[in-house]
Amino acid sequence: MHELKEIIEIPEHGIKIPTAKYLRETGRAVAEKQLENNTWIAAYQNGYALYHAYSHSTVFPIHTCGAYVYASNGVSSCLPEQFFEKEPWYVRLVLEGEDRLEHNQRTKEKERTASYSAISEEWQVMGSLEGNPLKHLVERENIEEILQCLTERQKTAVSLCVFQQRTQREAARELGITSPAVSAILSQATRRLRKKYPPKNQAEKAVAAV
Repeated sequence: MHELKEIIEIPEHGIKIPTAKYLRETGRAVAEKQLENNTWIAAYQNGYALYHAYSHSTVFPIHTCGAYVYASNGVSSCLPEQFFEKEPWYVRLVLEGEDRLEHNQRTKEKERTASYSAISEEWQVMGSLEGNPLKHLVERENIEEILQCLTERQKTAVSLCVFQQRTQREAARELGITSPAVSAILSQATRRLRKKYPPKNQAEKAVAAV
């Protein structure tokens, strides 16, 4: 990530962010990564990143992507910028892109939005299937009905890690992304399911709090 920032420009403050179409047609990509069949991330010389997931895209400045703040049980935690120096260049940008797409979706649905940096939950929320809130939801509800409320990338991650009981590392290899990126996608799926299918009783509320 540090090396990427060194070779790209810093966008002038106050200028309008280019559209995804304009950036794709006129920008010069310095790095690009295909994540899934319909998901990819690209970094451009002018200092912007373009994240595309299926039919949705978002553009954002790369130099603003530093430390990553996420919330768990009402408590904010921070992954320092140095953490991402050990990861491939696209990991921090994928998290930013995911958060922005989630933000856009919430806005469209006229729901309360959250900070881009505070959307993702605890990285290891999907770490254990035993006592996992997602597993309990799957057991309680019709599987097909549950999957309808998830995005395609979330369905794939849930299918691998919950239904097929793959580890996050195995899922990451199959999807062509890193384990932290898989964790972020699973966290978003869990959050969406908790909202659509809230716990019915105190016991399930206790499970959801795990």
